Amino acid sequence: MNRATSLALLGTAAMLPWPAARALAQSSLTTIRVGVTPIDSLAPVAYAVRTGMFEKARLQLELSMMASGNVITAAVVGGALDVGLSSLDGIVQGYLRGVPLTIIAPGGLWVDADTNGLLVPKSSPLRKASDFNGKTISTNALASVGTVAMQAWVDQNGGDSKTLHFFELPANAVEAALAQGRVDAALLSNPQYAAAIADGARRIAHVYDAVGRQFSLGVWVAMQSYVEKNRSVVERFSRVVADAGAFARAHPEATVADEAQYTKQDPSVIAHMQRQRMGTTVNASDIQPVIDALAKYKLIEKAFPATELISDAAAR
Repeated sequence: MNRATSLALLGTAAMLPWPAARALAQSSLTTIRVGVTPIDSLAPVAYAVRTGMFEKARLQLELSMMASGNVITAAVVGGALDVGLSSLDGIVQGYLRGVPLTIIAPGGLWVDADTNGLLVPKSSPLRKASDFNGKTISTNALASVGTVAMQAWVDQNGGDSKTLHFFELPANAVEAALAQGRVDAALLSNPQYAAAIADGARRIAHVYDAVGRQFSLGVWVAMQSYVEKNRSVVERFSRVVADAGAFARAHPEATVADEAQYTKQDPSVIAHMQRQRMGTTVNASDIQPVIDALAKYKLIEKAFPATELISDAAAR
């Protein structure tokens, strides 16, 4: 976790002011320090805070916006956060190094939708997988599910993933990097993905299809010691996240303003983009494809059963 830890130290975490407790006395709420990134998957949590779902569960969120899932994982491990919405790659790598991380709630799912993918400038000559041989692709985190998906897509479609170069950039810096030619292509997720397309970037492929037709893009993670000491808190948190995810899945229009507030994206872009399908339970079948892909591309030494990562306090 050394690389992720260094990123956490270098990254900037902005504390966001959530609405104060209304119906319940401040002293009756348990505070949870929570980390997220400015992506579509935070919408259910933002909605749940605004509508008092966490308050009803006797919880109050103290939320930090961070640059990537790996930075969040490092902050959870280091004790700066209690829970975080993180990508699976950092969780899996930490777990295999003996760090007792555990998944406590569902996040967003990849389901072959236009919610993220590979983009190039409108004028770029790059079109097919082999065109990307030797090219530089930006990603929000190195050695991630996104980079593995890109490698798999290139290999499955006639290119050579061993020639690819990845460059780490925060999502809000990608459009400028593309326009200035500092990177040849970019891996982006909504809402930044939709915003870049609206500004003229060209879609190349949904590279995540190379990993699987459905799998977890992110999950909520905590340290096992935190779960053991705060089981009721974790169970209540997980249930609110799952319920809010189910609502957002059925009523995406109701979360547009919530997402726009915290991602700083144009609400009209969010309203018209394909929204992330939110998980409503934590399923091993949604996690296993990522573990297997990480093993295939040598980010981890070997695959293992996804059930080992899932807390028994998680929403099922």
